Amino acid sequence: MILTPSKFGKNLMPLFALFTIVNLVFFVWADYLDSIKVNHSVVIFGNALLFLLAMISLQLHMSASKKENPNVLVRSIMMSTFLKMILIAVSVLIYVKMAKETKSKWAIFVTMFIYLIYMAIELKIALKLNKKQPSNARK
Repeated sequence: MILTPSKFGKNLMPLFALFTIVNLVFFVWADYLDSIKVNHSVVIFGNALLFLLAMISLQLHMSASKKENPNVLVRSIMMSTFLKMILIAVSVLIYVKMAKETKSKWAIFVTMFIYLIYMAIELKIALKLNKKQPSNARK
């Protein structure tokens, strides 16, 4: 029996690869990163949150790409970006409020950089989803 990945699975692979690489790096070099004031636990949690949000927005993009109107995909991208920014900002505020003096601002900056990478990958996937074959293509 040959298993073929679904379209969602194929599009999820770059995001899953980033998630795995970031987690491996922060698990392997946890002691070193903690010594330079980058709390590895915060980055790993942030990475998991970003991956979860990326999966949800990818599902939104894929369902929007099936619509005939291309504006639906654009609205989907804008809505998911806005919601991710709000959820991430709330998460950072909760972390800063709970951690008080032990907060690691470098971990927040690293997670923000990882967010930019997730966003670039998602945008690339969304643009690939938006490409449609013209119905009257000439040979």
